[in-house]
Amino acid sequence: MGRCANPKMKQLLVSTLLVMAMAIPHHVNAAITCEEVTYYLIPCIGYGVFGGTVDPTCCTGIKTLDAAAKTTEDRRKKCNCVKEGAARIPGLNYDRV
Repeated sequence: MGRCANPKMKQLLVSTLLVMAMAIPHHVNAAITCEEVTYYLIPCIGYGVFGGTVDPTCCTGIKTLDAAAKTTEDRRKKCNCVKEGAARIPGLNYDRV
């Protein structure tokens, strides 16, 4: 219950939760933006805060972000966006994500 078929779900859920409040512009050469990360991970926030079942659109968003992060710089950018966003989500249960 509450699991996604994607084995990287936990990592991406944390990223998703961190990204919710990610409207901070980051100017690097990465092709992915924090706004994109936030958009794709918003469906994961409910699970990270309240538990229950994972919304299928959360899994889709995670898979989309994985596919979009083609370079090391993209992956770093995505990770930083998730960490910064998660820090702004009240009630986020890090054990759940």
